[in-house]
Amino acid sequence: MEPGTAITRQLVYDLVWKEPLTHLAKTFGLSDQGLAKLCKREHIPRPPQGYWNKLAAGKPTGKKPPLPVDAQGADAVVFRISAASQSPAKPKAQVDQFKADLPDVRVSERLANPHPIVAERVAFRDEEVREGKTRYDYSAEVWKKIPPLDSEERRLLRILDALCKSLEAHGATVGKNDRGELAAVIGQDRIAFQLRYRARQVKIPITPDDWRWKYKGKDSFRQELETTDDLIFEIKSWMPSGFRSNWREGPKRRLEQLTTDIVATMLVAFPVLAARREEREEEARQYRIREEERREREELQRLDRNRFRRLTEQADAWREASLVRDFVAALREAGLDSDATIDDMTVGQWLDWAEAAADGQDPMSNPAGVLKSVAAVRPWTYPDR
Repeated sequence: MEPGTAITRQLVYDLVWKEPLTHLAKTFGLSDQGLAKLCKREHIPRPPQGYWNKLAAGKPTGKKPPLPVDAQGADAVVFRISAASQSPAKPKAQVDQFKADLPDVRVSERLANPHPIVAERVAFRDEEVREGKTRYDYSAEVWKKIPPLDSEERRLLRILDALCKSLEAHGATVGKNDRGELAAVIGQDRIAFQLRYRARQVKIPITPDDWRWKYKGKDSFRQELETTDDLIFEIKSWMPSGFRSNWREGPKRRLEQLTTDIVATMLVAFPVLAARREEREEEARQYRIREEERREREELQRLDRNRFRRLTEQADAWREASLVRDFVAALREAGLDSDATIDDMTVGQWLDWAEAAADGQDPMSNPAGVLKSVAAVRPWTYPDR
């Protein structure tokens, strides 16, 4: 679909019953979960689990539920295709093109004038060493003094330093997010990342002397994590489809050779993330507008119901007053003795009182008051029934 195409509730409803969400979501540039959330939010019925398997097997699938239109119209726009929705067909090609114009990210041989993030880590380790702090070595099951930075740790910091400086040279700010993770920020968008040595599980035979484990024989093992010499760079944030988020070095290619690709990928991803964010914000804004319009419609409907209720009350009062007057007229024609006394009042007085009471309750005695009474009704005048 072309950018700018308006997607209505009716169109989504028609399409979700024609093909599975996993296929349809790609048309909109969404994930299947994102499309499912949109359907739930907009009250759009979608096929139940197993529907497509039953359809393929020729089995009955049940009746298709109608699209609810009481809350909002079928033509309400719920999504608009944008350039961000149409994810790049080949993000790798974009990254390669950007990388061709990007200066190589070079890792220095020593930490000279390190980035503040790196300098903070170095200073923290130096302070631990200076104060003689210890940490527990689980493999040896002993407490050991924290040693100074070794060559492998310094290599990690040199690579991290090069990445941070290169990102900031191209408009990003590198710091920590709320969870303490490293994150690059451009504008309102951030990409959290991590640089670490890969760990692997190793089997260690259990001996009778291992008091922490129940001895089960000579072939029993326990598993522990062992740090390797291979670095891994991971992007912890969500990345658009097609963008790489993991770089792992091996014996033939070290991470120093991948730094330019890492920086290029993150810089290319930022505009896509910004467009996606703006798209979601626009969707949320449109949703709030539709919700406000729905509430206004519901309030007007409730106001109309309450006003009609007041009008029926006035009509009932008019009908009752008319009925009473007719009844009093019938009593007068019944030949009653008007001078007879009933409870300190004569029959004539009682009949006069009845007519006056009917006139007092008759809203037609003040026709303009009927309309004023109806106009004074508010949506909250009557409690919900």
